[in-house]
Amino acid sequence: MRRFAKSDKVADLLRHGISNALLKEVEDERLRWISVTEVNVNRDLSVARVFFTVVSPRLDRKGAEAALEENRKALKGYLAANLRLRQLPELRFQYDETADSAQRIEDLLQSLKPKEGGETP
Repeated sequence: MRRFAKSDKVADLLRHGISNALLKEVEDERLRWISVTEVNVNRDLSVARVFFTVVSPRLDRKGAEAALEENRKALKGYLAANLRLRQLPELRFQYDETADSAQRIEDLLQSLKPKEGGETP
């Protein structure tokens, strides 16, 4: 059985805490359209890289990044009050491009399919 590193446990706590804060606690409506996909914490627990995506066409990537930066202090306050961590890591937000890459690949694969009514090899 694999033993999880403390950084994995902290990352999981942060992912749940940030997701909850975005949905329910922080008053900025733009944050409701942001989904946290992953959190990576370095070994000394000083930095947490928070990967996110945007789930609404009303909010673009730049708007989401701006909303997260503007509400960083409120997010950290919520996390500090609700998570039992001796020291809260520095939060660094990064857009998760995985979904965009998957969509580009899907579009390429669809373009390679023969058109209906066309010749089949």
